[in-house]
Amino acid sequence: MRDHDTYPLPADLFPLVESLSAGIMLHRGGKILFANRTMSRLTGYSPAELMALDYWALFQPGVQQRIRERTEAHLAHARAPTSRCETAIVTQTGELRWTELSISHREILGERTVIGCFIDITIRKQAEAAQLQAQQLLTQIIDSDPVPTLVIDARHTVTHWNRACEQVIGIPSGEMVGTTRQWAAFYPSERPIMADLIMTGEIDGLLNLYGSKKLRRSPVIDGAYEAEDFFPGMGKHGRWLYFSAAPLRNAAGKIIGAIETLQDITERKNAEMELRAMQADLEAKVTKRTAELQQAKSSLEQDIARRETAETELLKRYAELTELNCRLQETQQQLVQSEKLASIGQLAAGVAHEINNPIGYVNSNLRSLKGYMAQMLEVLDVYESCEAALPAAERQRIQAARKAADFDFLRDDISQLISESQEGTERVSKIVHDLRDFSRTDTNQEWQAADLHHGLDSTLNIASNEIKYKADVVREYGNLPLVECLLPQLNQVFMNLFVNAAQAIPDDRRGTITVRTGTTGGDAWIEVADNGKGMPPDVRDRIFDPFFTTKPVGKGTGLGLSLSYGIIQKHQGQIAVSSTPGTGTTFRITLPIHRKVSAGTPQ
Repeated sequence: MRDHDTYPLPADLFPLVESLSAGIMLHRGGKILFANRTMSRLTGYSPAELMALDYWALFQPGVQQRIRERTEAHLAHARAPTSRCETAIVTQTGELRWTELSISHREILGERTVIGCFIDITIRKQAEAAQLQAQQLLTQIIDSDPVPTLVIDARHTVTHWNRACEQVIGIPSGEMVGTTRQWAAFYPSERPIMADLIMTGEIDGLLNLYGSKKLRRSPVIDGAYEAEDFFPGMGKHGRWLYFSAAPLRNAAGKIIGAIETLQDITERKNAEMELRAMQADLEAKVTKRTAELQQAKSSLEQDIARRETAETELLKRYAELTELNCRLQETQQQLVQSEKLASIGQLAAGVAHEINNPIGYVNSNLRSLKGYMAQMLEVLDVYESCEAALPAAERQRIQAARKAADFDFLRDDISQLISESQEGTERVSKIVHDLRDFSRTDTNQEWQAADLHHGLDSTLNIASNEIKYKADVVREYGNLPLVECLLPQLNQVFMNLFVNAAQAIPDDRRGTITVRTGTTGGDAWIEVADNGKGMPPDVRDRIFDPFFTTKPVGKGTGLGLSLSYGIIQKHQGQIAVSSTPGTGTTFRITLPIHRKVSAGTPQ
């Protein structure tokens, strides 16, 4: 307990001053006359150490004069009003602590005495500094973000308009920040943008303005929305933008602004429109081809009726048997060709042989372009080797231009882009080549030793559009020698098995089609297995019957497996099927590696 008689403070005020949570110091322009316990805790000095200090030693040199002037005003004028300021004081450890200083005076023991009241605001000042730093960091993050971004506050005033926004929209941030004219970047007359409506919570306004423009809630951020729209006044030909806006909330959850990001999707939209036009053209071709196939089917049905009549006549006229057999062979050739055309029409969706010509010259042009680019890069290397001889100002201009164009990235990426384009055109050429091989006429073909793996792969390539959305293909190839066969006809058999396997997969799950090969003795075998719906025994026993099908009307002719059976018989082979309902189906083809030629066997 201190003896208050040694301090210039009335005895009745001493306990009160000591109990205050604010620091109190008394002085008369020099040494500290009194300091309460709170002041001692604030500075780290003991009361005795404080009274040994000069009052001005607690302040930084830069603010001492300002505090001294305010103090002298109180010492000189009895009516000087209380002055307040925020200032830092130096503690015993050299640490700075921020305080709110109130300076007043009072007659104590007959002398005018200055009273300094110090309230510790260090935590508040630190919080303000942290908040300022966070705002500066947020500004840097937004400005460096490659996504065009703008931010508005609670008064709908633009606070951020980053560089990416300047590049996409074409309006510098200086014309937008601090204004409420964000609408001018998108519309010819004033109207709210999505960020304005998000900030005010006007969901009805969102629905009115963007309901027909793919408006949807953000699946990630609560209260955020996304939409896309076309802006005809933006750029030379207008732009499609995908934009999303989200509310900004303070710690209490109150909305204090909104942030909106943009993405230029013009190229994607143009590609979608081109794709829709191509799709409409393909659908028109498919419709036309379907009508032709329906007409062919009607013609086939009429031929079948005539054949039944002819079979009745055969009982009476045995002499006409040879001629009728020839006619049946011709009809069978027509059926084979019709089935093949149906498969091509379904799988290729109108792809025409004209694709091969533009792909050819595109691929040729890409090869030429790759050579030209190599020559241009060699010329640029020569320029670079001469760069050191240029004046400094010219070298700086060249370096600035290289940096602005991201020259090193362009140099590496151009070759990669050309290589990828060449790879794409080669893939298209292979598909067209496989399609041409698959669809060529089967007449006058010669028996040749062929690679069945090549035939399986090319047929899978053709059938990929039918299979890829339904099942994964697993190849379990064994070692097969060359097999003497008519490979185009076997490709037709493979096509029927692959398409049937894909169509057997239920729509509610993705299946697996497994292709296996191997040899047994002098025979080669091929298996096509699926894990689809399978077949009951009554269906399995009839699948090779002509015109038998379980597909809806218009979805199949019922001739695919019947013709496949005939082709395998022609190759002196066998085709067998095993199936379990709910488990799947397996077709197994067995072919002799070397055909047995006998009298009457076609060569």
